Amino acid sequence: MTSPPDPATTPVVVACCRTAIGRSHPERGLFRYVRGDELATAVVRGVVERSGVDPATVEDVILGATQQRGELGGNVARCAALMAGLPLATAGATVNRLCGSSLEAIARASHAIAAGAENVQVAGGVEHMHHLPMESAVDIHPRVLARTSRGMLSMGLTAEHLAATHGISRRRQEEFALESHAKAVRAADAGLFDDEILRVLGHDDAGAVIEAAADQSIRRDTSLAAMTALEPVFLPKLGTVTAATTAPVSDGAAAVLLMSEAEARREGLEPLARIVATAVTGVPPAVMGTGPIAATRKLLTRVAGRGISLADLDLIELSEAFAAQAIHCIHELGLDPARVNVRGGALAIGHPLGASGARLVTTLLHALRDSGGRYGLATMCIGLGQGIAVLFERP
Repeated sequence: MTSPPDPATTPVVVACCRTAIGRSHPERGLFRYVRGDELATAVVRGVVERSGVDPATVEDVILGATQQRGELGGNVARCAALMAGLPLATAGATVNRLCGSSLEAIARASHAIAAGAENVQVAGGVEHMHHLPMESAVDIHPRVLARTSRGMLSMGLTAEHLAATHGISRRRQEEFALESHAKAVRAADAGLFDDEILRVLGHDDAGAVIEAAADQSIRRDTSLAAMTALEPVFLPKLGTVTAATTAPVSDGAAAVLLMSEAEARREGLEPLARIVATAVTGVPPAVMGTGPIAATRKLLTRVAGRGISLADLDLIELSEAFAAQAIHCIHELGLDPARVNVRGGALAIGHPLGASGARLVTTLLHALRDSGGRYGLATMCIGLGQGIAVLFERP
């Protein structure tokens, strides 16, 4: 038998929040006139306020961001901590594991707690793909191509590769994307995102200032007929991956507040969940989308001694960078589709790279709470061929 976990080194999440996710559009984007560091500041301040902790106890802020330059440069985590009014003693660090950056931030914060190091921490992420496009000012060294091909550095082509090699038809991808939107519409209409979305100021299509309270890319009017009219994005005329089956480029931020279970008890706080285990792994860059398969299997191996298996997972939040990638991961892991992305995924909600992992966690923990489930998994594929997974348990 395994001994019970030590509350002093058991990381728990006591609060989480996110902004609405905006489209990265120069004329209609929700946050086109809002800086990314302002979005980061809003969720850092917001999650501390929601938690009820004394700001003076927050020891570190760890934020993920893939484009660490411009308004997200100069260590945006430390900048956000300062702008959020946290004490000067609160440290800050910005991390980059591409699409998995904010899930990495959460994992790193949990590792510090488990090691008996920094205790009360904010972890999350931010991305503004309109102001800082994904592939701008990036210069991959030619020697990287010794391990992969230049074409396969395009995540869209890795999705086409998965679709072609595993027989995932365009129709199947479109059906999956349509269901992602349908689930997100049902969740939004039922008010299921209301608790998790921190309202911040944005702009409507006409440029008027509004309170951003809803994800901008969720489509009520989409249909299979509309999707079939689209041209392939990455392989013109030949491919199966279209804009409808690719997560929209997005702007947004999300954050969680973590501490040890013992600290939560001392402060009289009820944790949303404890972090049971984490895992990261690499996969061939040409099959980038398989990262969640390898990372989830690695994580499950780590928790097998505790009697936790795939069948125990009540809910799974799986990145939907592409429909083909998500379909393949669900099939290979043998996941029950009814437990995956129950409130819609990134194909509908959006994929603000560095913020997406924390967005997944925020949605997952709210859905676990509302459903009464016990175990929830957040897992993501990552550019250049990686995967990450974090397992949560409701106490």
